[in-house]
Amino acid sequence: MPLSDHDIALLKSTDIFSCADELKLKTVLTELDFEKVQYKKGEVIYSSEVFHDCIGIILSGKATVRKKDSDLIVSRLSDGEIFGAAALFLSNEYFINEITAQVKTEVVYIAKAAIRQLISLDFEFSLGFIRYLSERIFFLNKRIVSFTGGSAESRTARYLLSGFGDYRVFELDRPMSQLAVSLDIGRASLYRAFDSLCESGAIERNGKFVRLVNKEKLLSFIE
Repeated sequence: MPLSDHDIALLKSTDIFSCADELKLKTVLTELDFEKVQYKKGEVIYSSEVFHDCIGIILSGKATVRKKDSDLIVSRLSDGEIFGAAALFLSNEYFINEITAQVKTEVVYIAKAAIRQLISLDFEFSLGFIRYLSERIFFLNKRIVSFTGGSAESRTARYLLSGFGDYRVFELDRPMSQLAVSLDIGRASLYRAFDSLCESGAIERNGKFVRLVNKEKLLSFIE
């Protein structure tokens, strides 16, 4: 089944494919393999064990990207967002994050061969691909700094904001001792940070469930 006009329009709205010549894009994607896959809520889309030699684009739905070693939420993906590009041309096939469907999600996979052909045929696409990778490196470096710098309250606030995403309730997915290690702070400091955030009126905590009460107050803790 070929990509529909809607699918092509969605690809053209993405950071990588926005600069691509539409005729060349349609020609390449008609001639070379691509695959649409649907995932159920909670199903793993990508991981070090489930890996495709492709770029994935979310056609519909939502997904969570987590750092597998620490379970930190790296980002959330929705319609038109891309994954797998940074690992596409690695010499070893290895994906360091784990992507899980938050709801029923449909993904289109564009084969490496198609990307290689677009790079060779379309200079503007090549520039868009390089720009996307550069921006991802910059973004991830900023995230590393945000989680490893600042006070305990600042690190905890950043972690919670990442977890909340578009929602107001966040379920802690690991014990406090593991979270303290992930944020590189002492466990006692982490408990005090939660106490400070609660006392400020930024959040409410009930066991492993944290509710966002006032986003502006939570942002005020970020250094």
